[in-house]
Amino acid sequence: MRLLLIESTPGNATGIGAHLTAEGHEVVTCGDDHGGPCRGATHHVACPMEQHIDLTIVAREASSTRTLAEMGSVCATRHRVPLMEVDPLQDGLPSVAVAQAVAGRAVAAGYANAIRNELAHLPALVEVHRTPAHIRVTVQVPERHNTPQALSAVADRTRKAVREYDPYVQGIDVAVVCYPDPA
Repeated sequence: MRLLLIESTPGNATGIGAHLTAEGHEVVTCGDDHGGPCRGATHHVACPMEQHIDLTIVAREASSTRTLAEMGSVCATRHRVPLMEVDPLQDGLPSVAVAQAVAGRAVAAGYANAIRNELAHLPALVEVHRTPAHIRVTVQVPERHNTPQALSAVADRTRKAVREYDPYVQGIDVAVVCYPDPA
């Protein structure tokens, strides 16, 4: 997995980064060469968010407050990248795969809620899958809406909801299918 590792205090995640790299993950950071919190401030293409990130890990001691060094977590949240926080003083690291799956579900639920809000006038069922380059959405609507115009309108409103929720998404794939009207 490609992981964004953010330190609340410089150096507090060195061990975590080494552990993740040893497990075969690609670990990237936001910090610039001068200790600043953002390498993309001067060269936006250097920002890790310019490529897919599977999971953001913020290393912060349990008793400490958030710091400016964690600014990358704000960017990750805006880009709808799943995020987990770990205490670098704790023994062991939670399973990255499990954390990514759990956090990924929360991210997908955010997309689904945005779509449901946009389609509140319909009894629609919404399913969302996030891949590195796309959001794939399946919307199920009652059979009575099975006209080309109605299905097209549902697809358009779904894409609109996704784009408003996540202006950075690279691609949006929408399938609209019908289910039988209740008798």
